[in-house]
Order: sequence, then structure tokens, then C-alpha cells
Amino acid sequence: MEYRQLTKSGLKVSCISFGGMRLPEINEEEAFKVVNKAIDLGINFFETASGYGDSELKIGKALGKRRKDIFLSSKNAYNDPITADDLKRQIEEQLKRLKTDYLDFYQMWGTDSMDVFVKMLEPGYKYEGVKDLMKQGVIRHLGMTSHGKPKDVEIMLESGLFESVTLYYNAYQQQYAEVAALAKKLNMGVVAMGPLNGGFLGEETGKLSFLKRGKAKTNAQGALRFIVGNKNITTSIVGFKTEQDVIDGAAAGDFYEDIAGTSDMAFISEAFKEIEKKIPKSICSACDYCKPCKEGINISHIFKIMNDAKVYDTLEFARERYKQYGQKGALCSKCGACMEKCPQKLDIIKDMAEAHELLKS
Repeated sequence: MEYRQLTKSGLKVSCISFGGMRLPEINEEEAFKVVNKAIDLGINFFETASGYGDSELKIGKALGKRRKDIFLSSKNAYNDPITADDLKRQIEEQLKRLKTDYLDFYQMWGTDSMDVFVKMLEPGYKYEGVKDLMKQGVIRHLGMTSHGKPKDVEIMLESGLFESVTLYYNAYQQQYAEVAALAKKLNMGVVAMGPLNGGFLGEETGKLSFLKRGKAKTNAQGALRFIVGNKNITTSIVGFKTEQDVIDGAAAGDFYEDIAGTSDMAFISEAFKEIEKKIPKSICSACDYCKPCKEGINISHIFKIMNDAKVYDTLEFARERYKQYGQKGALCSKCGACMEKCPQKLDIIKDMAEAHELLKS
């Protein structure tokens, strides 16, 4: 496992890190095994959030005495400039769930616009609460996450308020590559979220087999190898659900030497230009921030069926899957609530109509 500097203070983290978003999908016993397998294999940066179901509870129970062996990052109030007092109350509850008395990192979650950024800096709001907790030692380092416009994010980074930034970056979506380079220049850590693009890049299909280069034995490892190959990226968050997932993901932690000096990153980037002709770059990442839908539609599930059909030319199979799901895309009331919550600003109403039209039988 390779370790890279995440802060100016010299704190070093594994280049493959543990994302807690998928833990709600497994039971407590499985979560215990997955968390501890990750630590066994050298993963020392764990990232979660108050909005990830029971992820904090499961991580807290699984860590036990090993809490001191890892750097723990959490966040709350997505895209919400809450007051300092409300933030402190929420963090107090998070610490109880995580069974700890401090966070190595607190992330300003969803700093997606300049309006949100400016508001959180006002007296009595989010940033003031964080600074108070930092003085008390409850929070040790401060970062931010963003799906904002790259130029806006650069302004936020140049403010000097943060030690790290979490950005959506993978072999397919590289719109924040220059932002990551700037962060590196500013001696900030860069955390890559969405390394498999919502699972899309982990599909074991021949259409994505160009990812399997060098030591990468699977498409997922190839996608992680690509990120490890970018020295501007400090660590890549992976959502693990099984011990085998951890084993496969952690293996990519020593792939830098394997990809360094090759033309593989350029080759892969070119290969994706062909993929883009079939599927939009704004592919749903299955973060599920759009939930719940008042009509009970599993938005990301329908988009995955549609995108798989486009990429892998399996339209008839996709139509059968959609039929089994009840063709629920037709239930969309066009209320727009999901679009307000989508961090990638997808036109979900338009895309849902397209999906239903393509997949209906």
C-alpha cells in the first residue's frame, strides 16, 4: 500500500481509502469483517457521513480498539449552511455513533456553489462551529467536498480555509483534473470520490476491458489503477461491501509503480471517448442523494438499467429487467424534488422520460 501526504502537517493516508456509503447494504457482522479486513490490508483513511444510513454506527462498533490506527472522516448537513450551534449538536450525535471523542477530519459536505460557501462563513454559521470544535480538539483537520463548477471550487481552495478537498474524479469523468492539480500546488490533499462511477467502471464486460492493463486483473482494479497513477490524487474512496472487495481494492494500493512511465492513462482516456458516444458524461453515480422519491421510484436503479443497455448493447435484456421492476419510470410526476438534491445536477425528469421510452415494452 502506498501512502501519500494529505495535509501540510505531514499526515499520510493510504492511496486507497474506505468509503462508508455502502455499509447500510450489509449487516453488522459483515460490516465488522469488512472494516477490519481493510485495516489489516493497510487502509487507514475511513470516510462516512451522518446521511449514510447506519454507516457511522457500524464503523463505530467495528473499530473498537483499532480506532487509533486509522484516520476517521465524517460530515453532515449536505449543502446546508446550518448554524454553528446546530452543527455542534449534530457532531455530538455523530461522535456517539462512531464511539469516539474526536474526528481526524470534518468535511464541509456539498459546498457546491459560491452562495453556500459564502453563507457558511457568516458569523454564527457552519464554519464558526467547526473552528470552535477545532479549538477544543474535537475536530483535528478540516476539508471540503464539492460538485461545484471547477472555477468556483478553485476560488474556495485559494481561500486557504481547507486542508483537503474531495472531488468527483475517475477514469471516465476527469472534469476536476485541473482543480486537483491546483490543490496539489497549494499543498492540499485531494480525495477522489466516485472512483468506479457508481459501479459503472467495475462492470466485468469486454466493452471496458481496456481498463485491465498492467497488474489490474479486473476492470475495477484497472479503474483504481488509473486514479493511483495520478499523483495529484492523494486517496481514492472505495465503497466496500465484502472482504473480497477489500482484497481486490487494496491490491490497487501499490499500482503506482506499475503504471508510472507508461502511456496507459492517456490510452484509457482516449478509449473512453468512444464510450461517450453511447452514454452521456453526466451518468448517474448511484449516490442516491435523490431519495426518497414520493412516487417510490428507485431512480438510480432505472438509470443503471438504461445505461447498461446503451453501453453493452443489451436492450432486450434491459427491457426485461425494467418490466420486472414494474416500469415505474412512468410514475414520475415531474415534481423536480430529486433534481434539487442531485449533486451532479442531472436533468432527472428528462432522463427518466428517456429511460421509460427506451425500456418500456
